[in-house]
Amino acid sequence: MYKKYFLLAPLFFLFSCATELYQPITGTEKVPIEDLKKGRTLYVNKCAACHHLRLPSKYSEKGWVVNLNKMQKKAKITDEDKQLIYQYLINAPKK
Repeated sequence: MYKKYFLLAPLFFLFSCATELYQPITGTEKVPIEDLKKGRTLYVNKCAACHHLRLPSKYSEKGWVVNLNKMQKKAKITDEDKQLIYQYLINAPKK
């Protein structure tokens, strides 16, 4: 019985963190809403596979560049996907 809960715990953790993340509702002058939504989906699906998701305000723009460059190969993220994730992260409202 405990094994079942142990296996479900990571899923609960993943979805509880994902719900706190900013949900784009409008685009910006430079980034369309569709790209922000794709970036969020990629961030949740690719990064949460191995990490606890960080709120976008956790790092500066430069910090996100460093993190994404470091993790791109390991996470098998294309340059296009990396750019979408980056745009999502840096366009999040600052808390």
